[in-house]
Amino acid sequence: MTSSYGVMDFNTLKKENQTGGTSDPLEGEVAVNEANLESLIKDSDQHLTILFVTSARVNGGAAFTDDLRSVLAKHAGTIRLAILDADQQPRVAAALRIQSLPTAVLLMKGQVQPLFEGVVTKEQLAPVMEELAGLAAKEGMHTEAPRETTEQAALPEALEKAYTAMESGDMDGAETAFTAYLDEHPGDSEAKKGLAVIALMRRTQSVDLQAGREAAASNPKDIDAQLLAADLDLLGGHVDDAFARLLTSFRDAPSERDRIRERLLELFDVVGVEDERVLQARKKLSRLMF
Repeated sequence: MTSSYGVMDFNTLKKENQTGGTSDPLEGEVAVNEANLESLIKDSDQHLTILFVTSARVNGGAAFTDDLRSVLAKHAGTIRLAILDADQQPRVAAALRIQSLPTAVLLMKGQVQPLFEGVVTKEQLAPVMEELAGLAAKEGMHTEAPRETTEQAALPEALEKAYTAMESGDMDGAETAFTAYLDEHPGDSEAKKGLAVIALMRRTQSVDLQAGREAAASNPKDIDAQLLAADLDLLGGHVDDAFARLLTSFRDAPSERDRIRERLLELFDVVGVEDERVLQARKKLSRLMF
């Protein structure tokens, strides 16, 4: 694991990659993918994050990325930059409901909020980032750049290998590594989360996001459709929506409760068992069960 999220850090990408611009990545900058999106959203409880969605196809996109980095360099200890390549991660972009490129969204307190669309000037960016930095300070959020894993407790080597396999797209290898570690360390939350993330990615790998959502909306009693829609909700960072959808199905479909409960528990692992949203959803599930 090469970053505090257990996924690929942007510093591992080549500088000449035009989607990411030509300037050096900022400290703590992250490349967004399916494996780390939810972690970024969860971590936004403490670290205000600008999620910038762009593509090599964007006219002037590389220069704009450099301008964005230049403006954010002043706030590197307060605002984190996360960059999503819409061409390399189209399903993540679709899950976030990105309509045009480039687009920036704000991740704050676990919420995903639109910030701006299109290329804007440094002069336009500067006051916006000043305001966001002030808001982060007012809300008591972190004002130091996220530390790299060299300053954190190192993960066990087996989990490092599992995350490395996941980052490279080797889901079978990652699953084997996580499973082996879990066999030796029953109940380990990191390994359980890794397996849950892999399962989520596999379930949604070939899904048409719009069709999946439309099927759930038009067939509220179709449990398969609701399970898939909950996966898509979570993939897009809509954690509360995912949990609410499954809890409603759990209430309304007694004969399917085992399946729904199993999926809820798996998504709890993806989000993190100590996350406040998980704790609240667990309470609601318990009330529905008893």
